[in-house]
Amino acid sequence: MNELVFKTTALSTAEPYTTSEVIAEYSENSHHAIQQLISKNKDNLEEFGILAFEMRKLKPGRGAKAKIYHLNEQQTTFLITLLKNTPNVVAFKSELTRQFYATRKELQERHSLRLEDKSKRKNLTDAIRDWSLKGNYPQPYSMLTNLLCKNATGSSCKQLKEKRGADASVTELMTVEELETYQQAENKVIAMLSLNADYQQIKALLNGGTLQVAI
Repeated sequence: MNELVFKTTALSTAEPYTTSEVIAEYSENSHHAIQQLISKNKDNLEEFGILAFEMRKLKPGRGAKAKIYHLNEQQTTFLITLLKNTPNVVAFKSELTRQFYATRKELQERHSLRLEDKSKRKNLTDAIRDWSLKGNYPQPYSMLTNLLCKNATGSSCKQLKEKRGADASVTELMTVEELETYQQAENKVIAMLSLNADYQQIKALLNGGTLQVAI
């Protein structure tokens, strides 16, 4: 199946959700029928959180906009228990449950890695400060943070924020895989800074080269 579960933001503090549109499509109901089901059970659904929605066209082109509900995991779990269990609906429920679990697990892993990265942040900041005193590097922290970000994501800090639509710490926007790559590179950079490697040497090593410095 396609992507059934989404995130409220690109941040690791995001919440997973699905939409009334997704539920309608994969349960083989009209969107209007799912809207009516949500409206009928509005009080029950709101026990599990605010019943969020957006106004959007269901199909490209002209036409009135429809109310697309955003349902959190608990709201979704309650709503899908009200659907008839045809073979297709059972398969949909199974995949939806799997994707909610996978999304929440990924967010939790990102949060844990972020906490781990915070403990290293002071070490990197101190290493950059000491390193910059030995050479003429304008904005050394920004320069090295951009290098680390590009190494992990392929984008500069500014580009990553633009791509993921949030002005936040870049590590807050990274996937688990990107964060792991970032932290591995961060450890290398701290070690290279202690050896007084210059920027080009650091960049070359992160790109797969070798480090040769005079100690």
